[in-house]
Amino acid sequence: MRTASRTVLIVLNIGAALLFATVAHGQASVPRSAPGKTIFRDSDGVLISNNEFVDIRMANFTYPDATLVKASDDGTVEFRLQKVPQEGMRAADFTVTTLDGRTIRSADLKGKVVVLNFWFIGCPVCRAIKPKLNELETKFAGNENVIFLAITADPAGAVRKYIEKEPFTYLQATDSKAVLDEFVFAGFPKNIVVSKTGEIVYWRSTIRAWDKFESVIRRELER
Repeated sequence: MRTASRTVLIVLNIGAALLFATVAHGQASVPRSAPGKTIFRDSDGVLISNNEFVDIRMANFTYPDATLVKASDDGTVEFRLQKVPQEGMRAADFTVTTLDGRTIRSADLKGKVVVLNFWFIGCPVCRAIKPKLNELETKFAGNENVIFLAITADPAGAVRKYIEKEPFTYLQATDSKAVLDEFVFAGFPKNIVVSKTGEIVYWRSTIRAWDKFESVIRRELER
């Protein structure tokens, strides 16, 4: 079984310029002087924001880039992404123990939307997005049909000491390397939404499109 890498994803100033550079380095190039608009689409052809395009592109940042690019005569450039392969797959079964002593089993979460965050204390990007994760979790406070769960391999004592100074309002599951290994991924952080029936419906690393993240949770709650 492959194990989860502790590679830290650091992304600065990501935007259209990076996407142009990525494609130029990979399968296609785009005229730098193209005066038309730029269009971003997901793998199904649905129009998405630049922020969401970057989030999807970086969801598995170690994968080879398979972005499709089409340049029209009027200067319009269309980027279309490959599918995030984890989405649609069944999430790994897991059992974790939280800092407050609760045992949480994925089998017991059927019927709930599960929002996962994989992190570790020494990860600068994990720390940077934590305030926004706290804000997101607060929006669903009191909703018993969704659970926000952060999972780390770090020991309970270290995590407890850390969050006393740097609050992280997700439920905290520690000492969970074996669980992280079951998900088979590279790089931290990871932000995942699991449906009420146990399928992964959202798989990202860093987040720029927070509106999309929230909308996926709300959509799954309505189902």
